[in-house]
Amino acid sequence: MKKWIIKAAAAALAIHMLLSTALAAEVLQESSLPLADSLELTKTFMVNGGTQKEHILTYSPGGDVKPMVVFGDTLYGRSTMDYMRDYLKEKGYTVAGGVNAAFFDLKNGLPMGMVVTEGILRASGSGVTLGIRKDGNVIMEDVTLEVRGAWGSEDILLHYNQLLTENNGMVLYSNDFDTKTKSDVAGYHVLLKAEGDAELTLGGEVECTVAKVAQNTKSCSIPEGYFVLSLAEAATYEPFRNAIRSLKPGDTVTFCAQIASHWENVEYAVGAGDFLVQDGVVRSDFTHTSADSKAGRTAVGVKANGDVVCYTVDEESVSKGITMAMLAERLVELGCVTAVNLDGGGSTCVGVTQPGDTAFTTANEPSDGQQRACANFLFFVRPTKAAQGASKLFVYPYDRAALPGGKITMTAKATDSNYMASALPAAVTWTADGGTMSGSVFTAGSVGGATVTAICGDLSGSAVIEVVQTPTSMQIVREEWELPVEELLVETGTSLDLTASAEYQGLSLAATDRSFTWDVPQELGTISEDGSFTAAAEEGSGTLTVSCGDLDVEIPLELRTNPMTDLEGHWAREFISQLYFRDVLKGSENQQGELVYRPDASMTRQEFVVALMRWLEVDVDSYAGVETPFADSSQIASWALNAMKAAYKLEYFTGSQENGKVYAQPNSTITREAAMTILARTRKATSDSDALEEFEDEKTVSDWAREALTAMVEQGVINGIGGKLQPQGNVTRSQVAKMLFMMK
Repeated sequence: MKKWIIKAAAAALAIHMLLSTALAAEVLQESSLPLADSLELTKTFMVNGGTQKEHILTYSPGGDVKPMVVFGDTLYGRSTMDYMRDYLKEKGYTVAGGVNAAFFDLKNGLPMGMVVTEGILRASGSGVTLGIRKDGNVIMEDVTLEVRGAWGSEDILLHYNQLLTENNGMVLYSNDFDTKTKSDVAGYHVLLKAEGDAELTLGGEVECTVAKVAQNTKSCSIPEGYFVLSLAEAATYEPFRNAIRSLKPGDTVTFCAQIASHWENVEYAVGAGDFLVQDGVVRSDFTHTSADSKAGRTAVGVKANGDVVCYTVDEESVSKGITMAMLAERLVELGCVTAVNLDGGGSTCVGVTQPGDTAFTTANEPSDGQQRACANFLFFVRPTKAAQGASKLFVYPYDRAALPGGKITMTAKATDSNYMASALPAAVTWTADGGTMSGSVFTAGSVGGATVTAICGDLSGSAVIEVVQTPTSMQIVREEWELPVEELLVETGTSLDLTASAEYQGLSLAATDRSFTWDVPQELGTISEDGSFTAAAEEGSGTLTVSCGDLDVEIPLELRTNPMTDLEGHWAREFISQLYFRDVLKGSENQQGELVYRPDASMTRQEFVVALMRWLEVDVDSYAGVETPFADSSQIASWALNAMKAAYKLEYFTGSQENGKVYAQPNSTITREAAMTILARTRKATSDSDALEEFEDEKTVSDWAREALTAMVEQGVINGIGGKLQPQGNVTRSQVAKMLFMMK
């Protein structure tokens, strides 16, 4: 196995911005990108009880973008950030940036807490709430909201646009909820025609007239311009039953939303989770069930000067997330005096429109692997306008790091004064301080911050590339197979190409093969500066060493001779040799006494199973006592019997049904789809995607093999022949060698 050696302490990664700080969190790299005059994206790679990736939107109220809470047309149901972006596009807005917002019910998407948009109450809720005033300033308080209904002598506290249950009393619905009440419980429903718009505002009231009553109905329609007042038929609280049943067509009902007066001018609001910070003091009395676990997090904080910080931290391969206590501490470090927790985990998502782009993209890496459909989002938007002449220039990538000699292709993009994407006004000229440019390709020079500058007419822009001397990890790959190398078994006299990549604490570093030093003992062969290795003619063993800065990676290297005489020039020679060296595939003697493999001959079912068991390193002798159901087990060769028993017991090989009996058919040639199905079973791999549609003959795949073949195509184990899968075709011995090797 490969061996890591750090010869000296690795130098810390300098930053655009290397922050060598006394903070609890050690910032390794920080990159910033203005998304508007009043909105900036900051990407931070840091160590804080583990490596973490942060994405932070910082907003200054009163600027060229405004914050808003967005949920779409209905509260019921969930939508992705991209869907909401398109929803706002239709309303004439361009989203500069945004994060996910409220906690919600995964079953129906209903938010947990208050929702206000455009000054209109959409859903009721009390508790910790984030509010946005018309001037863009944000407040976060523990608020009490009361939605009340009054008729006759009744004055009743109501829920607003929440799912009706047998225990939550009366619920008032507007068309914001959906076109129907969607309840699973039978209810007593009163349809009320609003005098004017069927909308409630904070501190406001609306008068309605009873239009109709429906009893014992689970889901009641909510027409536009109407409210629906509902109570579960099984509700046990008798005063509520009496009150709602007293309403008759023509009666007048008044609804109001009562809240502290300073919340009445709030234009947008959304319910939040626990307070993280209050009056500059970190809170610790968290109620969230995952408070003590490291997870992806989303939070919003406000600084003393009113600036708003929308914070996210990822929970994916490198970034392990943080606890709520760590989150609170981090927001204080970022200058927040008040902060609240929003929905996290798989919901954590930040999206931006990078200046010069028209596409809105996901900036972080959600732990679901894609955007999760959520209840609502906090977006920062500007009115969409036709792009004017270019007045700003941006250089991408703005957030990369490299090893000396690493190459990065740079791009310049322009916007007008409103950050709308514009055409470049002239050809771009590139310069670099700390490296060299060849056209738009930057080659990293010495360690430190390298500034790449683009000049386009009267405009200029720059980005800083951090150049690192010593990475913290390296990976070596055989180029033709695109597989990581832990050890090298190489046939004598052959050549292969190796390539290396490197990371600093999980941060990918741009590099070329010449960024590394390659070394191999002279008696084992030669290796070029680009990682091209030519093996010596004699067998031997030793170590191949790849170095970068103070880090060495040592890879065991062994040269062996393949005595098979029928592989010269064959496309599968390398795969066959690799499996022969590992005692997975065996040859046989021809009439001349030479060892041959017969690479283009078909392989029987029992031969395939034996090779597979060897590749999986299964101790087949331990399965000698297994009883199999095969009616033709007497036809299984003695050298294959225990392997067939093991494959059956492990549920890899199940045989074929015929006339009520199960047959192994050990001496029949194995078809491609049968081989692929057995391989898929070893990985418990299935898929119902459309991956097979790229092949002309995908309809000839048997139904029983379809999910297995789909998975094998997705995993790169098979890639077809001339655009076809040929599922019913026989598998050659050379094809088996490749299949097994690609199952690494």
